[in-house]
Amino acid sequence: MKIRHVLIKNYRGIRDFQWYPSEGTNCLIGPGDSCKSTILDAIDLALGARNAASFSDSDFHLYNTADPILIEITIGDLNDDLLNMETYGYFHRGFVSQTGEFVDEPGLNDETVLTVRLIVNEDLDPQWGLYSDRAYAEGRERNLIWKHRQLLAPVRLGTETKHHMAWGSRSILNKLSPNKATAANALAKAARQAREAFASEGCEGVDDVIEISKNVANSLGIPVTELYAMLDMKGASFSGGAIALHDEKHIPLRGLGTGSSRLFVSGLQKHIGVSPITLIDEVEFGLEPYRIVRLLDALGAKDADNNQQSFMTSHSPFVLKELKASQLNIVRCNLLNRPQELDEDGNLLPIEQEVINSIASLGNSEEKQKLLRTNAEAFLSPNVIVCEGKTEIGLIKGMDAYFSSNGNRSLVSHGAFWADGGGDPNLFARAAIFTSLGYRTYIFMDSDKVTEAENLQKMQAGNVPIIRWHNNNSTESVIVRHVPAGLIPQLLEIAEDWKSTETINNHIMQATDNALTLDVCKNNFDESMREILVQCAGERSWFKDITPAERVGSEIVAPRWQDFGNDFSEVISKLWDWVIISPTAQPNPVQGEQ
Repeated sequence: MKIRHVLIKNYRGIRDFQWYPSEGTNCLIGPGDSCKSTILDAIDLALGARNAASFSDSDFHLYNTADPILIEITIGDLNDDLLNMETYGYFHRGFVSQTGEFVDEPGLNDETVLTVRLIVNEDLDPQWGLYSDRAYAEGRERNLIWKHRQLLAPVRLGTETKHHMAWGSRSILNKLSPNKATAANALAKAARQAREAFASEGCEGVDDVIEISKNVANSLGIPVTELYAMLDMKGASFSGGAIALHDEKHIPLRGLGTGSSRLFVSGLQKHIGVSPITLIDEVEFGLEPYRIVRLLDALGAKDADNNQQSFMTSHSPFVLKELKASQLNIVRCNLLNRPQELDEDGNLLPIEQEVINSIASLGNSEEKQKLLRTNAEAFLSPNVIVCEGKTEIGLIKGMDAYFSSNGNRSLVSHGAFWADGGGDPNLFARAAIFTSLGYRTYIFMDSDKVTEAENLQKMQAGNVPIIRWHNNNSTESVIVRHVPAGLIPQLLEIAEDWKSTETINNHIMQATDNALTLDVCKNNFDESMREILVQCAGERSWFKDITPAERVGSEIVAPRWQDFGNDFSEVISKLWDWVIISPTAQPNPVQGEQ
């Protein structure tokens, strides 16, 4: 049994949302409060084996209790019990997978599905039932049989998994037990023996309480002759949690850590395969990277033929790198300005906004998979700066580190992150992927090579701004060309640390036919030497990696970037301005704020 369609309306941060999940692993990612966990909660509420649930006005979208909360989960791949015409025939629907449409009469090529509906009106009383247009029109109502609800109920792996470590009504161990009667009889016998042993030994310190209780009862006319303190074993039932798993030291497994508990329960879930659906919020929580891999494996994320359907959220780039691009879904919750209306006097009313909920699958192309493997962190932010290469990334990181250490917000706190474009022309394809998935995207590149006009036109058509250096400069060369003369020795020291003193000296001597040396350029620099250093820095890749470029950004550029000349500072200003006007940007901290 698999979820084919999810419909959610007026629930918490969701105004209107629908989704066709894949059969196997579905990982939800998205910036900030995009309602990823709300989607999992909605699935759990609709399909969970429960007769009641607690709701409040705050569960309604924007406190709008006039419209009901509506959650519909459509299930396909039905077993024989759910396909039974006598039991559920009026509620069977046809799912046309090619179009995503539902029809009341399943055709030959349509999949027969059932839709479970949960409605909560302003009285806060949840109502579960099956739904089809035909049954609704005829006024027919029915719910799933309880045993079928238990069969469909998802396994929810949250921060609390202790109940799965004992045989309880909601425990996965309960589903593993083929002969519950035998265990129940053994438990009942043990309970009687414990009761008899307790009665024979007595219990010190309760005699006074017993006497007071007896006197009070008699004074109230309650017919009590004698009272005894004995064990009440009504809680010692097989499904009441009285039997629990223990380790070799007789320590209950409910004491396992959160990560270990999740890993253990997911392994049991994969083994028994009874509950077809698993829900897990923040899949990486409590786990080291190597155990994240094991958990994903236990959830079937690596299986080509996966009988489990799992829904998870993640904020970890490690999780993203371990998954296929087709298993990732980007969830967004955006605000859209409604058209302004006029009042009776013809004046414009204030602008109103409405929430737009959306979800997009990353897809399964080779280019998207490569981008995911190399730039997973960027997929977790709303704004992406696609840098041509590692030099540009290092420069941004270094400048950002300096600015944030001097009282400004970091790029990350503004919701921006960098991605490696892989050079020209690859960066345009990567920027196009981010843009198509709803990311606010910016390109930062150098200008030392001729870029195809077609690529520039595509970015312009997609509203992707491009910033690059003037006058055909690489990033390395433009830094050396504009750096104040007093910083030349410090800049050369960074190159020495990265390439070695001997290497940098050889580069300078070869470029000048032994007329200049590194020592001369450092200690007796004049402007006639600048173009030689520009040439060497560019052609010999003095700073062409994240580490040296990051040092240049933090130690050389950021402290005096406005002294680098207009051609340089203009580019940096535009880049930072794009970040700080982002809808996710934050104001700079006030004085004294940490």
